[in-house]
Amino acid sequence: MTDDTAANSNHMGGGKPSAVGFPAPLLGAENLRLKVLYMDKDLLALERGPNLLAGPHPWHPELPVLSEALNTQLAAGKPELLRLGLDPKKRVEPVFHVDPGVAGVAIFALGAKAATKARNAFGSCQWTMRFQLLAVGGPESGEAVCSQPVARHNALPMALVSTTTGKKTETHFKRLETFGKYALWEAETSYYRADQLPVHAAELGIDICGELFYCRETHVYLSQIKRKWEGDPETEKPLYESPAAWLECLILEDGTEIHAEPPARLANAIRQVRRFCS
Repeated sequence: MTDDTAANSNHMGGGKPSAVGFPAPLLGAENLRLKVLYMDKDLLALERGPNLLAGPHPWHPELPVLSEALNTQLAAGKPELLRLGLDPKKRVEPVFHVDPGVAGVAIFALGAKAATKARNAFGSCQWTMRFQLLAVGGPESGEAVCSQPVARHNALPMALVSTTTGKKTETHFKRLETFGKYALWEAETSYYRADQLPVHAAELGIDICGELFYCRETHVYLSQIKRKWEGDPETEKPLYESPAAWLECLILEDGTEIHAEPPARLANAIRQVRRFCS
């Protein structure tokens, strides 16, 4: 067990489930098990894959919602959730929204009182969110800050930079590794607005691999990075089919750090890029 994993597990207690199951069709056509990253009397953090919402969002009505799936199972008295320590009298509430294509830490408050406390802490910038992303381009210095205000489009399900209707927010970017034209970046913010990560990354020319809307950057294919690749170009799939980014760490107001590993296919994509492009 790594130091980070040990820190995440401090509040889970011995004998409690290390993951939560979601039988189909709660989160889609397949059964899923999501790792428990952290739990205390007020908060529960799970490792979320791409294309899952922590809570309902009007931009993505078609996607499954984790909080709803948790509450459905809790209301039914699922033994696994009771062993974890959840109380059927306290609804599981999402604290903040992260773009569904961005995997990583998903955190929930346990009951209305805890939700108010957590949302107040998040809303007053007492928490820190630290993302990692695989991208091309970006400033040569390897560090940059984007503080452009982000607004919601008044008609379309998208965000945009606007100095008239946008709300203040800031993202700090730092390059961690370089592999040829690709680089692994860290992005940190103390408050997250919908689609902030790709919007701010695009403003700085940090084009997240597989982020087709704001960054307009293609996915990574093995045929693009491996010499003498011998596959079939007609059937080849990307190494990772979502934006190559995840919420790697959430730091709470007391300094507690909750870490998430990248999805397996994203971790593999990064390994392949490191291997063939370094």
